[in-house]
Amino acid sequence: MNTHLPNLKHLQYLLALNEHQHFHKAAEACFVSQSTLSSAIIKLEQLLDCQLIERDHKSFVFTAHGKAVVNLAEKLILDATNLVEFSKSGGIASKGQIHLGSIPTIAPFLLTDVVSLASEKLPDIELFITEAPTETLLQQLANGDIDVAILALPIEAKYANQFKETMLGQDAIELVGDKVIVDSVLESGNFKSLVNGSVFLLSDEHCLKEHALSACKLVDQKKINPFFSTSIATLLQMTIHHKGLTFLPKMAIDKGIASNEFLSVAQMPNPAYRQIAMLERKGSLRSETFTLIADLIQNLFEK
Repeated sequence: MNTHLPNLKHLQYLLALNEHQHFHKAAEACFVSQSTLSSAIIKLEQLLDCQLIERDHKSFVFTAHGKAVVNLAEKLILDATNLVEFSKSGGIASKGQIHLGSIPTIAPFLLTDVVSLASEKLPDIELFITEAPTETLLQQLANGDIDVAILALPIEAKYANQFKETMLGQDAIELVGDKVIVDSVLESGNFKSLVNGSVFLLSDEHCLKEHALSACKLVDQKKINPFFSTSIATLLQMTIHHKGLTFLPKMAIDKGIASNEFLSVAQMPNPAYRQIAMLERKGSLRSETFTLIADLIQNLFEK
């Protein structure tokens, strides 16, 4: 057996250098001195008998071999992390820590119930919550920064083969806005009567924008206001102020976010839904634990 194996800490330094592309910033991220990090990279190169980075007095670039080592190191660190977490739980599915990420149009309206139910049904599991847009969550999941992600499907094709999807439930998309406008849409069954700029949407980083456009089949782009909000709270304020129309997930409405005397809420003329799923890395040692969390959430959707 080859006993000359790389130090995991040194591999973490390599990953930090790849992420930050700067020795000083990478060292700060790892809480070590720049000389310590630089020495670790040199030791890795000596151990692996290959050049990982090409240096000059001002900058550096990763070699093709170095990039390949980074990819392998990411998987190795991830597997080591999974091994530690699995071992800490003693192999017991209902025990341990779970770092769970969710998108902003789900997290505030679902995860409070999830945390409460988990503390009751799975008291030996400790949940740590992260909120971020879909793309960020997928990157964090791939990198091992979180264990599972709860988001709305579909996801980009480039991630499809990396993750296992567990369907949790579906969430209706509903109309929210000025009563006169909402009533006109319900009477006509379409959005043709809307005045230009009267439809307010979230920004591109939120997948709810695409779900809303798909649900309403809004072809005339002039009806969409050029202002795009980064939060549901701002989206509702703009809708109220301009007596416009927007689209919100039912889970948010059920939590009372649209409870306002100036807002009317109604189902879409043609019912529309977004599919909510939990993603985990394929082959995770803790898949049984994640299934327990998925079961809890599925029960919430069925109520």
